[in-house]
Amino acid sequence: MNITKKVKVAIIIIWLSAFVSMIIGTMIIGRYFITGTYGKDHSLQWLYSASDPVNDVYKAISAQREQVINKVKSDPGYYLDEANAQALNTKAMANNTNVVVKVDEEYLYVGVDNFSDALKKQLQKNDTSANINAIESDDSQDMDDEDESSGIRVQEYLMTQPSLYLCNQITYVCDGQDVDIYMLTYYGRYMDRFRETIFGYTILMVIIMVILSGVVAFLVYQQFVNPLVKLKEAAERMGSGNLDEKIDIGTNREDEVGELCESFENMRQKLSDFTKAKMRYEEENRQLISNISHDLRTPITTIKGYVEGIMDGVADTPEKRDRYLKMIYSKANEMDSLINELSLYTNINNNAIPYEFHRVSVKDYFNDCMEEVHATLMSKNMTLTYKNYCDDDVMVIVDPDQLKRVINNIVTNSIKYMDKEYGQIDINVYDNDAEVKIAISDNGRGIDSESLPHIFDRMYRADSARQSRGGSGLGLAICKKIVEEHGGNIYATSQVGKGTTMVFTLKKYIPKIAENEISDEDESVSEGSQKKENYRKDGQKKNTIQIKNPLKKRRDTDEQDIDN
Repeated sequence: MNITKKVKVAIIIIWLSAFVSMIIGTMIIGRYFITGTYGKDHSLQWLYSASDPVNDVYKAISAQREQVINKVKSDPGYYLDEANAQALNTKAMANNTNVVVKVDEEYLYVGVDNFSDALKKQLQKNDTSANINAIESDDSQDMDDEDESSGIRVQEYLMTQPSLYLCNQITYVCDGQDVDIYMLTYYGRYMDRFRETIFGYTILMVIIMVILSGVVAFLVYQQFVNPLVKLKEAAERMGSGNLDEKIDIGTNREDEVGELCESFENMRQKLSDFTKAKMRYEEENRQLISNISHDLRTPITTIKGYVEGIMDGVADTPEKRDRYLKMIYSKANEMDSLINELSLYTNINNNAIPYEFHRVSVKDYFNDCMEEVHATLMSKNMTLTYKNYCDDDVMVIVDPDQLKRVINNIVTNSIKYMDKEYGQIDINVYDNDAEVKIAISDNGRGIDSESLPHIFDRMYRADSARQSRGGSGLGLAICKKIVEEHGGNIYATSQVGKGTTMVFTLKKYIPKIAENEISDEDESVSEGSQKKENYRKDGQKKNTIQIKNPLKKRRDTDEQDIDN
């Protein structure tokens, strides 16, 4: 809603509120006055009827009086029951009338709220029950005459003390007891009450107008002034370089001011993100250039030293020259590997490497990878233990070359930072419900808890000892990027002095099952679960390869080839 519509709506609401308040106030005052004068069953609409309200009320009271007389004639003791007297009082209250029942000098039932001593004295003053004869119970007696011969006396008189009452008194004798039924219609100080009500209504209208004026002023400030003040303050903060403080403009603002504030907040957020990204990028670039310069300087210095040795004639024998050339070649390969790794990370980070995903068997793929890992560890005189707990039919969709790079990077890191005389690497592959989990553990020096959360950041090395090992510091960052591109997750656990475990997950390939095969699959669930449990209890011997002596493994393989 735009600002113009909001202003129009506010004005309309104010006028409607004032109009509705006047109507409600008039109804409250009129209802109060009519109810007090004529009874609870009368409303404002009754005043506009064709009949005379006063005459109607008087007729209703007279009709109730006749009903009471007829009931007394037929059953003199009926209203001596408190429940019946209360029912009569409830019915009479519709005409602003209350009932009082007195037997001899004791009041059996009082329906008047404030039954004061003055009112009692006024009733006693007009009491004539002592001269009333008893009601004959003979059915043949004429009960229609309301005089002394019928045993019932009816009086209608006006009392002015302590308040204005119209009293209809029905007096008779029942079982030797004097019974008086008083029907008191209250005509109290209604004009005074009316004036008080008008005064209260005036105060109410003043309060309503003050509240409405305050609401309008608050809405104008909240909807228009306050957002502009906040925008001004935010612009000043942004001008001074503070881009982190959010602009709080409230919620659900869909007008022009809300759109302006939202656009301003989006601009601030983008500027803040851009500034932080730029600072982070510049810092990473400085660190990258520093590390690359340091890592390239070492092999270049070595190459220059050996080339100068050849040029100066230091390598004066063929064996010496051959050793120098091999060292130069080795350092050149190290430089080439470093440059390739840096180029690879740049391409991966920029999504410039096309992945070639294939559906492969977990057992076959990792068995092939372990052959290469085995050959690498054999040259380093390290021991490999490999266990694959997946069934033969478990498959994953991966890029084989990139996934192999992940495994090689993790194993290379374990070799590079091994501080034990006898190195040990354990590789375990687990079937973990909807994913395959690969855990690669070593018994190296481990990583402290402070450095562990940052090992997958690019250019990060945990300590100076790791930095002295060389390398670009991009290996684990590349692993993280590749695993995430495969839809998996990678993390590490480590204990200083005991070793490190790198864990990454891959999503399993789940083939689509035809509808007519679903029932067959359900029937085989229990059988498959039992077979898997028996398989695990068997110690997973079928999928376990333990290579504790690399030289013996190679020798056994060679003998097998000769036999074939």
